[in-house]
Amino acid sequence: MRRILIAIVALAFLGIIAYGMFGMGGSSGAGGMLRSDVSVNDPSAPAITVRDLDVGQGDATYIHNGDSRVLIDGGPDARRMGVLLDSLGLNNKTMDVVILTHQHSDHYTGLLPLFDSRRHIRIRYFFEDKDPAAASTLARLRDSIVSRVQSDSLQYRSTDDPCGDGEAMCTITLRGGALMHIMRPLPAPAKPNNRSVAVKLVGADSASFTMWIAGDAEHAAIAHFEAAGYAANPGMKVDVLKADHHGSCNGVTPRYLELTQPTWAVASLGAVNDYGHMHQQAKAEYRDAGVKWYRTDQNGTVTIQSPGLPGSGYTITPSRPGTDLNGPSDRRASARGCSGSES
Repeated sequence: MRRILIAIVALAFLGIIAYGMFGMGGSSGAGGMLRSDVSVNDPSAPAITVRDLDVGQGDATYIHNGDSRVLIDGGPDARRMGVLLDSLGLNNKTMDVVILTHQHSDHYTGLLPLFDSRRHIRIRYFFEDKDPAAASTLARLRDSIVSRVQSDSLQYRSTDDPCGDGEAMCTITLRGGALMHIMRPLPAPAKPNNRSVAVKLVGADSASFTMWIAGDAEHAAIAHFEAAGYAANPGMKVDVLKADHHGSCNGVTPRYLELTQPTWAVASLGAVNDYGHMHQQAKAEYRDAGVKWYRTDQNGTVTIQSPGLPGSGYTITPSRPGTDLNGPSDRRASARGCSGSES
Protein backbone atom coordinates (compact mmCIF):
# COMPACT_ATOMS: atom_id res chain seq x y z
CA MET A 1 0.00 0.00 0.00
CA ARG A 2 2.85 2.38 0.86
CA ARG A 3 4.43 1.82 -2.58
CA ILE A 4 1.08 2.62 -4.24
CA LEU A 5 0.77 5.88 -2.28
CA ILE A 6 4.31 6.89 -3.24
CA ALA A 7 3.52 6.23 -6.90
CA ILE A 8 0.35 8.34 -6.72
CA VAL A 9 2.23 11.25 -5.11
CA ALA A 10 4.96 11.03 -7.77
CA LEU A 11 2.42 11.08 -10.60
CA ALA A 12 0.66 14.09 -9.05
CA PHE A 13 3.99 15.92 -8.81
CA LEU A 14 4.74 15.23 -12.48
CA GLY A 15 1.28 16.47 -13.37
CA ILE A 16 1.95 19.77 -11.60
CA ILE A 17 5.21 20.17 -13.53
CA ALA A 18 3.47 19.44 -16.85
CA TYR A 19 0.74 21.97 -16.07
CA GLY A 20 3.34 24.64 -15.32
CA MET A 21 4.99 24.05 -18.68
CA PHE A 22 1.99 23.72 -20.96
CA GLY A 23 -1.14 24.82 -19.08
CA MET A 24 -2.96 28.15 -18.83
CA GLY A 25 -0.03 29.77 -17.10
CA GLY A 26 0.42 32.91 -19.21
CA SER A 27 3.66 34.38 -20.55
CA SER A 28 7.08 33.66 -19.18
CA GLY A 29 9.00 36.29 -17.33
CA ALA A 30 12.39 37.46 -18.52
CA GLY A 31 14.83 34.61 -18.23
CA GLY A 32 12.11 32.24 -16.97
CA MET A 33 10.71 29.01 -18.36
CA LEU A 34 8.78 29.41 -21.61
CA ARG A 35 5.11 28.67 -21.12
CA SER A 36 2.06 28.36 -23.30
CA ASP A 37 -1.28 29.95 -22.45
CA VAL A 38 -3.15 27.95 -25.09
CA SER A 39 -4.77 24.57 -24.86
CA VAL A 40 -6.40 22.47 -27.58
CA ASN A 41 -10.18 22.58 -27.43
CA ASP A 42 -11.30 23.07 -31.03
CA PRO A 43 -14.93 22.28 -31.87
CA SER A 44 -15.64 20.33 -35.06
CA ALA A 45 -16.55 21.83 -38.45
CA PRO A 46 -18.09 24.18 -39.45
CA ALA A 47 -16.83 25.91 -36.33
CA ILE A 48 -13.76 28.10 -36.54
CA THR A 49 -11.15 28.94 -33.91
CA VAL A 50 -8.72 31.84 -34.27
CA ARG A 51 -5.92 32.31 -31.76
CA ASP A 52 -3.93 35.53 -31.66
CA LEU A 53 -0.94 33.98 -29.96
CA ASP A 54 1.07 35.62 -27.22
CA VAL A 55 4.52 35.67 -28.83
CA GLY A 56 5.91 38.87 -27.33
CA GLN A 57 6.80 41.82 -29.58
CA GLY A 58 5.71 40.20 -32.82
CA ASP A 59 2.75 38.60 -34.55
CA ALA A 60 1.35 35.09 -34.94
CA THR A 61 -2.24 34.02 -35.65
CA TYR A 62 -3.34 30.38 -35.75
CA ILE A 63 -6.62 29.42 -37.48
CA HIS A 64 -8.38 26.04 -37.28
CA ASN A 65 -11.50 25.26 -39.32
CA GLY A 66 -12.55 21.67 -39.88
CA ASP A 67 -9.37 19.77 -40.70
CA SER A 68 -7.71 22.91 -42.12
CA ARG A 69 -4.94 24.64 -40.23
CA VAL A 70 -3.49 28.06 -41.06
CA LEU A 71 -0.66 30.08 -39.52
CA ILE A 72 -0.23 33.76 -40.32
CA ASP A 73 3.24 34.90 -39.15
CA GLY A 74 5.30 33.18 -36.49
CA GLY A 75 6.52 35.83 -34.07
CA PRO A 76 10.11 36.75 -33.16
CA ASP A 77 11.24 33.67 -31.23
CA ALA A 78 11.68 30.19 -32.69
CA ARG A 79 11.87 28.59 -29.23
CA ARG A 80 8.65 30.26 -28.12
CA MET A 81 6.86 29.12 -31.27
CA GLY A 82 8.16 25.59 -30.70
CA VAL A 83 6.43 25.55 -27.30
CA LEU A 84 3.21 26.77 -28.92
CA LEU A 85 3.39 24.14 -31.66
CA ASP A 86 3.70 21.50 -28.95
CA SER A 87 0.80 22.83 -26.88
CA LEU A 88 -1.42 23.16 -29.95
CA GLY A 89 -0.70 19.56 -30.91
CA LEU A 90 0.60 20.49 -34.36
CA ASN A 91 3.50 18.05 -34.60
CA ASN A 92 2.84 15.28 -37.13
CA LYS A 93 0.04 17.38 -38.68
CA THR A 94 -0.51 19.19 -41.97
CA MET A 95 -0.49 22.98 -42.06
CA ASP A 96 -2.59 23.84 -45.09
CA VAL A 97 -1.56 27.48 -45.39
CA VAL A 98 1.31 29.50 -43.94
CA ILE A 99 1.45 33.23 -44.67
CA LEU A 100 4.34 35.56 -43.93
CA THR A 101 2.71 39.00 -44.11
CA HIS A 102 6.01 40.79 -44.72
CA GLN A 103 9.73 40.32 -44.22
CA HIS A 104 10.44 41.50 -40.68
CA SER A 105 12.04 39.15 -38.17
CA ASP A 106 9.34 39.60 -35.53
CA HIS A 107 7.00 37.92 -38.00
CA TYR A 108 9.19 35.27 -39.66
CA THR A 109 11.71 33.94 -37.10
CA GLY A 110 9.09 31.80 -35.38
CA LEU A 111 8.23 30.08 -38.67
CA LEU A 112 11.54 28.18 -38.67
CA PRO A 113 10.33 25.38 -36.31
CA LEU A 114 7.68 24.42 -38.87
CA PHE A 115 10.53 23.05 -40.99
CA ASP A 116 12.24 21.10 -38.22
CA SER A 117 12.19 17.55 -39.60
CA ARG A 118 11.73 16.13 -36.10
CA ARG A 119 8.29 17.75 -35.92
CA HIS A 120 6.99 16.09 -39.11
CA ILE A 121 4.81 19.10 -39.99
CA ARG A 122 3.73 19.09 -43.63
CA ILE A 123 2.97 22.42 -45.31
CA ARG A 124 0.80 22.62 -48.43
CA TYR A 125 1.01 26.35 -49.33
CA PHE A 126 3.44 29.08 -48.25
CA PHE A 127 2.76 32.72 -49.19
CA GLU A 128 5.20 35.66 -48.91
CA ASP A 129 6.26 38.64 -51.02
CA LYS A 130 9.61 37.08 -52.10
CA ASP A 131 11.26 40.51 -52.16
CA PRO A 132 15.09 40.43 -52.08
CA ALA A 133 16.50 40.58 -48.56
CA ALA A 134 19.92 40.21 -46.95
CA ALA A 135 18.78 38.85 -43.58
CA SER A 136 20.41 35.48 -42.86
CA THR A 137 17.45 34.13 -40.86
CA LEU A 138 15.04 34.90 -43.71
CA ALA A 139 17.49 33.25 -46.10
CA ARG A 140 17.42 30.10 -43.93
CA LEU A 141 13.64 30.13 -43.95
CA ARG A 142 13.51 30.51 -47.73
CA ASP A 143 16.04 27.71 -48.18
CA SER A 144 13.79 25.47 -46.07
CA ILE A 145 10.77 26.42 -48.17
CA VAL A 146 12.54 25.67 -51.45
CA SER A 147 13.73 22.33 -50.07
CA ARG A 148 10.13 21.38 -49.28
CA VAL A 149 9.05 22.50 -52.77
CA GLN A 150 11.50 19.98 -54.18
CA SER A 151 10.88 17.15 -51.71
CA ASP A 152 7.28 17.44 -50.52
CA SER A 153 5.25 19.29 -53.19
CA LEU A 154 4.90 22.48 -51.13
CA GLN A 155 3.36 25.28 -53.25
CA TYR A 156 5.40 28.49 -52.81
CA ARG A 157 3.33 31.52 -53.81
CA SER A 158 4.09 35.22 -54.06
CA THR A 159 1.61 37.50 -52.32
CA ASP A 160 1.86 39.72 -55.42
CA ASP A 161 0.17 36.91 -57.40
CA PRO A 162 -1.41 34.79 -54.68
CA CYS A 163 -3.29 32.34 -56.90
CA GLY A 164 -0.67 32.31 -59.63
CA ASP A 165 -3.22 33.54 -62.17
CA GLY A 166 -2.45 37.26 -62.29
CA GLU A 167 -5.48 38.21 -60.20
CA ALA A 168 -5.16 40.53 -57.19
CA MET A 169 -7.09 38.27 -54.83
CA CYS A 170 -6.95 34.55 -54.11
CA THR A 171 -9.78 32.88 -52.18
CA ILE A 172 -9.11 29.65 -50.31
CA THR A 173 -11.97 27.55 -48.96
CA LEU A 174 -11.05 25.79 -45.75
CA ARG A 175 -12.42 22.34 -45.05
CA GLY A 176 -14.84 23.60 -42.43
CA GLY A 177 -16.40 25.98 -44.96
CA ALA A 178 -14.65 29.20 -43.91
CA LEU A 179 -13.15 31.41 -46.62
CA MET A 180 -9.78 33.12 -46.59
CA HIS A 181 -9.24 35.99 -49.05
CA ILE A 182 -5.57 36.80 -49.66
CA MET A 183 -5.07 40.21 -51.30
CA ARG A 184 -2.14 41.59 -53.25
CA PRO A 185 -0.22 44.16 -51.16
CA LEU A 186 1.03 47.61 -52.13
CA PRO A 187 3.44 46.98 -55.02
CA ALA A 188 7.20 47.19 -54.61
CA PRO A 189 9.21 49.27 -54.12
CA ALA A 190 7.83 50.04 -50.69
CA LYS A 191 9.22 49.61 -47.21
CA PRO A 192 8.55 46.17 -45.71
CA ASN A 193 5.68 47.25 -43.45
CA ASN A 194 3.78 48.62 -46.43
CA ARG A 195 4.32 45.39 -48.34
CA SER A 196 2.14 43.62 -45.75
CA VAL A 197 -0.48 41.39 -47.33
CA ALA A 198 -4.10 41.72 -46.23
CA VAL A 199 -6.15 38.64 -45.34
CA LYS A 200 -9.89 38.59 -44.74
CA LEU A 201 -11.21 35.57 -42.88
CA VAL A 202 -14.91 34.75 -43.28
CA GLY A 203 -16.57 32.08 -41.15
CA ALA A 204 -18.75 29.33 -42.63
CA ASP A 205 -21.68 31.58 -41.70
CA SER A 206 -20.44 34.92 -42.98
CA ALA A 207 -22.98 36.83 -40.89
CA SER A 208 -21.58 35.30 -37.69
CA PHE A 209 -17.86 36.05 -37.91
CA THR A 210 -15.33 37.93 -40.05
CA MET A 211 -11.79 39.18 -39.37
CA TRP A 212 -9.22 41.41 -41.11
CA ILE A 213 -5.47 40.76 -40.70
CA ALA A 214 -2.86 42.96 -42.39
CA GLY A 215 0.48 42.52 -40.65
CA ASP A 216 2.31 45.80 -40.09
CA ALA A 217 0.48 47.78 -42.79
CA GLU A 218 0.96 51.51 -42.32
CA HIS A 219 -0.95 54.44 -43.78
CA ALA A 220 0.28 54.00 -47.37
CA ALA A 221 -0.71 50.33 -47.39
CA ILE A 222 -4.05 51.09 -45.75
CA ALA A 223 -4.79 53.63 -48.49
CA HIS A 224 -3.82 51.00 -51.08
CA PHE A 225 -6.38 48.52 -49.72
CA GLU A 226 -9.17 50.97 -50.50
CA ALA A 227 -7.67 52.13 -53.82
CA ALA A 228 -7.33 48.51 -54.96
CA GLY A 229 -11.07 48.00 -54.48
CA TYR A 230 -10.89 45.66 -51.50
CA ALA A 231 -13.60 47.64 -49.71
CA ALA A 232 -15.98 46.41 -52.43
CA ASN A 233 -14.52 42.96 -53.01
CA PRO A 234 -14.15 41.06 -50.73
CA GLY A 235 -15.34 43.92 -48.50
CA MET A 236 -13.42 45.29 -45.54
CA LYS A 237 -16.21 45.39 -42.94
CA VAL A 238 -15.42 42.83 -40.23
CA ASP A 239 -16.22 41.87 -36.65
CA VAL A 240 -12.59 41.73 -35.48
CA LEU A 241 -9.57 43.71 -36.66
CA LYS A 242 -6.08 42.46 -35.97
CA ALA A 243 -4.54 45.82 -35.06
CA ASP A 244 -1.94 46.72 -37.69
CA HIS A 245 1.69 47.17 -36.60
CA HIS A 246 1.30 46.06 -32.97
CA GLY A 247 -1.03 48.93 -32.09
CA SER A 248 1.10 51.66 -33.64
CA CYS A 249 -0.61 54.91 -34.58
CA ASN A 250 0.77 54.54 -38.11
CA GLY A 251 -1.31 51.35 -38.44
CA VAL A 252 -4.72 52.97 -38.03
CA THR A 253 -6.69 55.89 -39.44
CA PRO A 254 -10.26 57.07 -38.95
CA ARG A 255 -10.99 56.04 -42.55
CA TYR A 256 -9.59 52.54 -41.94
CA LEU A 257 -11.93 52.08 -38.98
CA GLU A 258 -14.79 53.49 -41.03
CA LEU A 259 -14.13 50.85 -43.71
CA THR A 260 -13.56 47.92 -41.37
CA GLN A 261 -16.13 48.87 -38.67
CA PRO A 262 -14.81 46.31 -36.15
CA THR A 263 -16.35 45.69 -32.76
CA TRP A 264 -12.99 44.45 -31.45
CA ALA A 265 -9.32 45.04 -32.23
CA VAL A 266 -6.58 42.67 -31.06
CA ALA A 267 -3.03 44.02 -30.83
CA SER A 268 -0.06 41.65 -30.64
CA LEU A 269 2.93 43.11 -28.79
CA GLY A 270 5.40 42.70 -25.95
CA ALA A 271 4.79 44.40 -22.61
CA VAL A 272 8.28 45.90 -22.67
CA ASN A 273 9.11 47.24 -26.12
CA ASP A 274 11.19 50.09 -27.50
CA TYR A 275 8.50 51.50 -29.79
CA GLY A 276 5.89 52.86 -27.39
CA HIS A 277 3.28 50.30 -28.50
CA MET A 278 0.39 50.63 -28.04
CA HIS A 279 0.61 54.28 -29.03
CA GLN A 280 -1.64 56.69 -27.20
CA GLN A 281 -2.87 58.08 -30.53
CA ALA A 282 -3.88 54.59 -31.72
CA LYS A 283 -5.83 53.90 -28.54
CA ALA A 284 -7.58 57.25 -28.97
CA GLU A 285 -8.51 56.32 -32.56
CA TYR A 286 -10.02 53.02 -31.44
CA ARG A 287 -11.80 54.65 -28.52
CA ASP A 288 -13.27 57.42 -30.69
CA ALA A 289 -14.61 54.81 -33.13
CA GLY A 290 -16.16 52.74 -30.33
CA VAL A 291 -13.74 49.85 -30.91
CA LYS A 292 -12.79 47.81 -27.84
CA TRP A 293 -9.39 46.17 -27.73
CA TYR A 294 -7.49 43.25 -26.30
CA ARG A 295 -3.70 43.13 -26.33
CA THR A 296 -1.54 40.04 -25.99
CA ASP A 297 1.01 41.67 -23.65
CA GLN A 298 -1.70 42.20 -21.02
CA ASN A 299 -4.38 39.65 -21.99
CA GLY A 300 -2.18 36.79 -23.22
CA THR A 301 -3.40 34.69 -26.14
CA VAL A 302 -6.79 35.87 -27.38
CA THR A 303 -9.10 33.12 -28.68
CA ILE A 304 -12.02 33.78 -31.03
CA GLN A 305 -14.53 31.02 -31.72
CA SER A 306 -17.62 30.81 -33.88
CA PRO A 307 -19.84 27.72 -34.30
CA GLY A 308 -20.24 28.57 -37.99
CA LEU A 309 -24.01 28.04 -37.90
CA PRO A 310 -26.57 30.65 -39.03
CA GLY A 311 -26.99 33.32 -36.39
CA SER A 312 -24.49 31.70 -34.03
CA GLY A 313 -22.22 34.74 -33.67
CA TYR A 314 -18.78 34.47 -32.08
CA THR A 315 -17.03 34.69 -28.73
CA ILE A 316 -13.73 36.40 -27.99
CA THR A 317 -11.89 35.22 -24.90
CA PRO A 318 -8.55 36.43 -23.53
CA SER A 319 -6.32 34.24 -21.38
CA ARG A 320 -6.26 37.05 -18.83
CA PRO A 321 -9.22 39.39 -18.24
CA GLY A 322 -9.56 43.09 -18.92
CA THR A 323 -10.49 45.24 -21.91
CA ASP A 324 -9.02 48.49 -23.24
CA LEU A 325 -5.97 48.01 -21.05
CA ASN A 326 -2.80 50.09 -20.98
CA GLY A 327 0.74 48.70 -20.93
CA PRO A 328 4.05 49.75 -19.39
CA SER A 329 5.60 50.80 -22.71
CA ASP A 330 2.63 52.78 -24.05
CA ARG A 331 3.51 56.32 -25.01
CA ARG A 332 2.59 59.06 -27.42
CA ALA A 333 4.42 58.76 -30.73
CA SER A 334 6.40 61.88 -31.62
CA ALA A 335 7.37 61.06 -35.21
CA ARG A 336 5.80 63.29 -37.84
CA GLY A 337 2.82 61.69 -39.48
CA CYS A 338 2.83 59.04 -36.76
CA SER A 339 5.40 56.95 -38.64
CA GLY A 340 9.09 56.22 -38.41
CA SER A 341 9.15 52.93 -36.49
CA GLU A 342 9.36 49.81 -38.61
CA SER A 343 9.40 47.18 -35.88
